[in-house]
Amino acid sequence: MEEKKRDLDDLLSGLGIGEEVTPPETPPVDQPRPSENEAPKTAEEVVEHFLVGLLLYLDPAYTLELKTADDRIYVEILGGDLGRLIGKEGKTLKALEQLVNAVLARHFGHRYRAVLDAASYRRRRADRAVALALKAAAQAAETGEPVPLPPMTPAERRAVHIALKDHPDVYTESEGEGDARHVVVFPAGGETSGEEPS
Repeated sequence: MEEKKRDLDDLLSGLGIGEEVTPPETPPVDQPRPSENEAPKTAEEVVEHFLVGLLLYLDPAYTLELKTADDRIYVEILGGDLGRLIGKEGKTLKALEQLVNAVLARHFGHRYRAVLDAASYRRRRADRAVALALKAAAQAAETGEPVPLPPMTPAERRAVHIALKDHPDVYTESEGEGDARHVVVFPAGGETSGEEPS
């Protein structure tokens, strides 16, 4: 059991998320202080280091494309068994994103946020949600009745709100709690769009 714990500690330490250890007051004479020789890592470097280290253990065929915009780091994972990485209904990908954001928070507080995608899974889901919302908008405008959409992730709901924000015949609101939270498309004549905050 101790050997397994040591292996896990070594793995986590190699990925930059091991236990915090308070350094000694004065480093040994032959070892310079890290801050003297190393420039501070950027958020993008921290994300890349963590993900490359983790993905190499899963499948060396994975590759990354990173883009930074303001305080968001967008990561597209390519190659390897992407279905395994995405998981059922995107749950594995979401869990991986939470791990990456925990590592970022450890280094930078909550200043940065990573957004992960694999094989454009999340973008395709958002596109499908918007297509569904446009059909619902046409139906709500024609019938004058609200049209509820199926439950969606926060990112998908946000994409729907943005897509219909300036639609002249409808407005949107999110309803429900937890996994049952969904968007309802209402015919115009009521309130303004119920776009969710980012």
